[in-house]
Amino acid sequence: MKAATNPASPPDIDVRPQGSFAAAGWLAWFSLREMARRRRLVSLSLISLLPVLMVGAIRIWFPQAGITAQMQLAALAHDIFMPFLIPVVALFVGVPAIGEMIDDGTIVFTWTRPVRRRAIYLGRLLAAQTVSTLVLSGSLALCFAVMVTEGPQVITWDFLKLYLQTFVIIAMGVFTYASLFAAMGTFFRKPVLPAILFAFGWENLVSNIPARVQELSLRFHLQNLITKPEAAPQDLPGLLGALLTTAFHREPVPKVQSVLVLAAVMLLTTVLGIWLFRQKEIAK
Repeated sequence: MKAATNPASPPDIDVRPQGSFAAAGWLAWFSLREMARRRRLVSLSLISLLPVLMVGAIRIWFPQAGITAQMQLAALAHDIFMPFLIPVVALFVGVPAIGEMIDDGTIVFTWTRPVRRRAIYLGRLLAAQTVSTLVLSGSLALCFAVMVTEGPQVITWDFLKLYLQTFVIIAMGVFTYASLFAAMGTFFRKPVLPAILFAFGWENLVSNIPARVQELSLRFHLQNLITKPEAAPQDLPGLLGALLTTAFHREPVPKVQSVLVLAAVMLLTTVLGIWLFRQKEIAK
């Protein structure tokens, strides 16, 4: 005779959390699909077309101005992508990666699943970093497509090397800024203002100081990885700027140092963000 089973006893269910990396990968995939449907992505995609429009304008109206494709690419990377587009895209994707879920309370439903909090944070952060990188990489690819319409003579080894290098630097900048902004989104109740003040207040102020202070900005280290085209100052402000830079002349910073600084900031802000996220208490 079989022993009677207790109908009230629940079946055995394994509720142990999944491995952090596997869970983070799945969360990143689902979060990537969610972020791709957001309206803000359309706005960011339109903003990222700015360098494409600039290259198109040069191609149409100034074809004989002597501005080579390599000069255009270096100038766009140094003066448009690094100081403006990378912080903007990373800010408006990285800040809400965690902060938005905390504000609207939907993070509670994720916490009820057998998933570690660090996996949730890493998955959301990776999705934000991937979306931002794809948006800016698409802009750079369109710039390349417009540049090569000039003819096959544009495609030189130096140009291709600079182009691939710019891809890597964009990804490095996006991953670093997004890590920082995601940590801000986890810590601050209203993180957009502090993020804007950092990206366009602190960074603007510090990166333009011709001394060692400029090394305290992420923008400086990104721009340090791209060689800016030489240009002779032909007006008074340009001449004064050149004199001021000469007065505070210092040895150039090794590119390896800039890479290490960016990697260290990305790692430290990611660890800080995970720690802040684990301390969060959300009222249900």
